[in-house]
Amino acid sequence: MKVLFILTFLIASLFSGEFKLKKWQDGETFGGYLTRHHIDSTKFYNQINPDDIKFLSSIQSGAPFFEDENNGTLNQILIPLGEEMQISVFKKGGEYKFDIIPINYKTIKDRVHIKIENSCFSDIKKATNNPNLATYLKKIFKGYVDFTKLRKGDVISIEYKQKSIGGIPWGEPNIKAAYVKHRDNEYFAVSKGDNYQIWTNKSIVKSVTKFKIIKSSASYKSFFYPLDKIRITSPFSYKRWHPILHRYRPHLGIDFGAKWGTPIHAIASGKVIYAGWMRGYGRVTKIAHGAGLVSLYAHQSKQLVHVGQMVKARQVIGRIGSTGRSTGPHLHLGVYKYGKPINPKRVLHKIVKIKGGSSRSVKIVKNVKSSIKNLPYREKKLYNTLSKLHNATPYIWKNLDEKINISVKEKKDASRIKLSSSKGAT
Repeated sequence: MKVLFILTFLIASLFSGEFKLKKWQDGETFGGYLTRHHIDSTKFYNQINPDDIKFLSSIQSGAPFFEDENNGTLNQILIPLGEEMQISVFKKGGEYKFDIIPINYKTIKDRVHIKIENSCFSDIKKATNNPNLATYLKKIFKGYVDFTKLRKGDVISIEYKQKSIGGIPWGEPNIKAAYVKHRDNEYFAVSKGDNYQIWTNKSIVKSVTKFKIIKSSASYKSFFYPLDKIRITSPFSYKRWHPILHRYRPHLGIDFGAKWGTPIHAIASGKVIYAGWMRGYGRVTKIAHGAGLVSLYAHQSKQLVHVGQMVKARQVIGRIGSTGRSTGPHLHLGVYKYGKPINPKRVLHKIVKIKGGSSRSVKIVKNVKSSIKNLPYREKKLYNTLSKLHNATPYIWKNLDEKINISVKEKKDASRIKLSSSKGAT
């Protein structure tokens, strides 16, 4: 038997407009947003596939989005649903249409060389217009470099990459390597997974290779699974093939299968900020845990907490059900950080830093002067590049409140057709 898969792509149209980056208002529903822009929300929701309504319901307060508005008329909005996909609501033929499309971004790779004139933050922002660079640089060297003591003539060099949407920085900068020279002291950091390997020539640091725990005033919180028995029926995905819609759709959470009425536990302590009905998700509870983290529990048959209530980790907050758009009893667990969905596996069954302290708790320390000649090839090459970097012309980012041009392709995803044959028959 021969099997042939045919993939077809249909480009519907191309939109382009001037967008402005905004943040979702606290407590505003998507229907409320439409009403505020004089759009019939009932008519709009009626033309959307019910399986897609849940994405509109899951928009969190403070979530970033892009808005194209002209003289009070909404032309289009783009609401990112993670790293790959975004909601697109656009005006076409006098009506507002809905789609979920890929995010079109570029990755900017750059090197920055700064000779301190005023301060680390102001000089980096002046050179790049990207304030996040200084913030993350300080996190990397926390416990080693006191950036408030940098003086005129000190040197900072950074090699990094950052996602760009229309010329504004999107997400967190990914710093590959960084070099700081403060008077006669040198500090060199190279990314090693989630941590950084650091070398310094300060006389108080001996030439050793050790793990060093950086003490901090950070507070931590334990996160647990929401059910006693774990059976994952659908994992988190930024781009999952929908078997009914025949389109790629994100699945911004983890689905846990369980019997009707099974107790649902809070994954960590926090404050209940929502307990009610959400389109697509049925009965929903949201809990704020600090550090911008919010957990969402959907499709409940019964809710046992109320808004404003403080809950403890593992406290029963509801019961498994199948309310909303659901084919059977299960729990949809979503986790959001500052309005953006993240994979719940990043926090479940982990201890997470909630407040204060260094973001890099474990680092490797070496002495630059005595060991630089013995550096691995990659690290030695980066050190030589950054320590001798001069006259670099950095990429200049646009202001976050500046209007930007974004071209959006409204594209139907691949349709999958399977043809099979046996002895010549199709």
